[in-house]
Amino acid sequence: MKFLRPEYLNLGWVLLAMAVWCGIALYFLGQARKQLGGALYTLTSRPSSLLLRGIQMAIGLAALGCLILALARPQTVHSLKVPQLRRIDAVILLDTSPSMRARDITPSRLFRGTEVIGTFVQKKLPGDRIGLIAFANNSLVLSYLTGDPKNLLFYTDYLREQSALQYGTNIGGALKSGMVVFSRQTEIEPAMQRNKQVLILLSDGEDHGEELKAELRELVERHIPIYSVGIGSREGSLIPVGERNGENQYLTGPNGQPLLTTFDESTLQEVAGRTGGRYYRARTGMEIDQAFNDIFVKAREISGYRQANESRERYLEWLAAALILILIRVVI
Repeated sequence: MKFLRPEYLNLGWVLLAMAVWCGIALYFLGQARKQLGGALYTLTSRPSSLLLRGIQMAIGLAALGCLILALARPQTVHSLKVPQLRRIDAVILLDTSPSMRARDITPSRLFRGTEVIGTFVQKKLPGDRIGLIAFANNSLVLSYLTGDPKNLLFYTDYLREQSALQYGTNIGGALKSGMVVFSRQTEIEPAMQRNKQVLILLSDGEDHGEELKAELRELVERHIPIYSVGIGSREGSLIPVGERNGENQYLTGPNGQPLLTTFDESTLQEVAGRTGGRYYRARTGMEIDQAFNDIFVKAREISGYRQANESRERYLEWLAAALILILIRVVI
C-alpha cells in the first residue's frame, strides 16, 4: 500500500499523544476510585463505567485514526498486463471512374467516399499510417504511407475538384499499385514489416481489367487482406459528365442514350473473401463511416503485452470505517 498524501500521516503523532493522555487519565481515575471506595461508586455511575469509558476512548481514537488514514489517501497497486496493439499500414484504393460520379448517393459516390476518408484520417490512431491510390483504367499513387492527416486531406480535396474523366475500372491494376506501395515502403523501412498491412477498396465494383485474378493470388501469398466497400444503389443512376447551357450532361452509349451505372457486388465480395478481408455494402453513404471504423477494429491484432501498474484508491473504505466507529461511539 502507498499513500498519495503521506504528510497527513504525521498526524499519527497527535493520535499517539492522545492515546497516552487517555491511558494516563484512565489510570488516575482508577486510582482515585480505589482510594475513595464505595462513595465514589455511589456518586458516579455503575461499577463498570470505568471500563465503558475506556471502550469509548478506544473507539474514538480508532475513528480518528481511520480519518487520518483517509486523509493520507491510501492506494493499493495492482500489476496489469496491457495489450500492445499492432500498428496498421492501410492503403486506400479509391475508384475515380465516371460511374463514381453518379448521384444515387448524395452528393455523389466519389464525393461521399473522399469525405469519409478525410474525416477518418483525422481520427485514426497516432501509430497508424495510410496511403491513397486513385484508380480508373490506370492507377495513380497520390500518397505513400503517411501518418500526417494534412497530406491525405490535400489529395481528397484534389479528387473532389478534379473534372477530367478517365474511363474504365481496373481493380486488378489498383491492387498491384497497392502492393507496390507496401514493397517500396518496406525497402525504405524494413521494420515496417511488423505492422499489419491491409488494402481498403472503395468502388462500385465494375471491373474491366484483366489483372484481377493474378493480383489476388499474390495478395493471398503475402497475407494481405482486402476490405472492400461497395458504393451505390442497386437501381443505378445516370453518370454526369459536365454541363452545357446550364443543363447536366450524362454519359451516353453508342445509341446516344444516357447510360445507367451498374453495381457488381460479386467482384467486391470475391476480393474480400479470397484474401481474408470483409465486404461492406454502402447503399446510402452513411455505412461507409461504420465500415472504416469496423475495418480498423477487425484488422487490429495484439502483438504482445506490457506490464503496467494501476493504483486504486482506498480512502473511502477508511472513511466508512471512521463513520461506523463514530456511530458506535454515539450509541454506547
